[in-house]
Amino acid sequence: MTLILVASVGGSPNPIASAIAAKRPDRVLFLASAPSGAQPGSAGQVPEILAKARRPNQPHEILTVPPDDPEAIFLVLRERLARLRAEQPRATLLFDYTGGTKSMTGAMFQAAIATPDAGVQFMLGRRDDLDKVRDGTERPAPIATGWLIAERGEARLRAAWAGFDYATAAAGFAALHADLGTDEKAPGALRRRLADLAEVSRAFDLWDRFQHTEAADRLRRISASHPKLGPWAQQAQACANSVPARILDLWRNAERCAARGRYDDAVARFYRLTEWVAQWWLAHRHGLDAGNMDWSRVTPQEQARAGLADHAGKPTLSGLAQTWKLIAAKEPAGPMARFLADRFPHRDRSKTGEARQRDMLDLRNKSLLAHGERPLSEADWTRWLDFAERVRAGVLVPLLRQAGAPHEPPPQLPRDPSALGL
Repeated sequence: MTLILVASVGGSPNPIASAIAAKRPDRVLFLASAPSGAQPGSAGQVPEILAKARRPNQPHEILTVPPDDPEAIFLVLRERLARLRAEQPRATLLFDYTGGTKSMTGAMFQAAIATPDAGVQFMLGRRDDLDKVRDGTERPAPIATGWLIAERGEARLRAAWAGFDYATAAAGFAALHADLGTDEKAPGALRRRLADLAEVSRAFDLWDRFQHTEAADRLRRISASHPKLGPWAQQAQACANSVPARILDLWRNAERCAARGRYDDAVARFYRLTEWVAQWWLAHRHGLDAGNMDWSRVTPQEQARAGLADHAGKPTLSGLAQTWKLIAAKEPAGPMARFLADRFPHRDRSKTGEARQRDMLDLRNKSLLAHGERPLSEADWTRWLDFAERVRAGVLVPLLRQAGAPHEPPPQLPRDPSALGL
């Protein structure tokens, strides 16, 4: 494995010479200050360093930088490191920041942390006083940077929650935790926090994918150490146990899709919610399964009112509109019948709820995830949201009240781990 030592130059040449002698790198990139006024710069020290390391033919390169401009130093170094990575992608980079100005040291350390899989060290030696390390006593002292990098990664992954991207957060936190496996200097609190963040992110990812039982189990386990997760575990379990709770949860799921700009997914969920409300009520109130119809429980008069006379004897109701019409026929004074027959708030004052429902189904059916080729836009989502809000107020809430079930959508899934004590 090729080893490239990146070393800042300035002050005594002995520590860097000792580093080269100890590590015997295949190549050295010296970071040296350029001359400035009466100051000669540190590039002239390189021959002496190589001589003291007893490696006068050491392959090397000198990268000159301003002595006291950390931002400029970092940018120049980062550009050179990018080329080095392209030239030798399998090489190991080791940064030694013992020499040089404070600005060079800061830029070196910043570059090291920004470089994946890089090592960091400085030369540690015995001191007889506060001014100088005794020559010949210098030894490489590795600096554990893994946990510093993990903390930076943690901040980025926490931000993924703001967009409900629990899957990315779960995978990222787990990877950071695994990367600290050999870092003995990593704080124990950081290890525990990353493990907990990975577990909770995974639980909410399962929830977002409708796996409520698994989500509830994970949240229940970790709520022993994080009590604020207890109510979320109960909410997930309620979804696992109750169709009405799952219907309301689907509303929140649609909102999460829309918040991420996934309007086709969001509308698909609202379509399913509108269909599911009717299927649930048909089973709950009338004992009928839309997927396995018992037509003996539907009178000829109800079939006629619903316009389903030709469907009698078929094993299923083939769509959302048919299920709604059957319930309206069975409950002429019920919420669904009223919704379909009443005027729908619309610029076309003659339009009924049934006509508006047809508009929404047509919009959905022409979408890419249904039967068409057109991806849905934010404006399409807004139209569906308005329709769904009216379905919720006029149909879903009354039906849930009749069933004795909670009728308000649950809280949206959390967007900030710190609000949960994480």
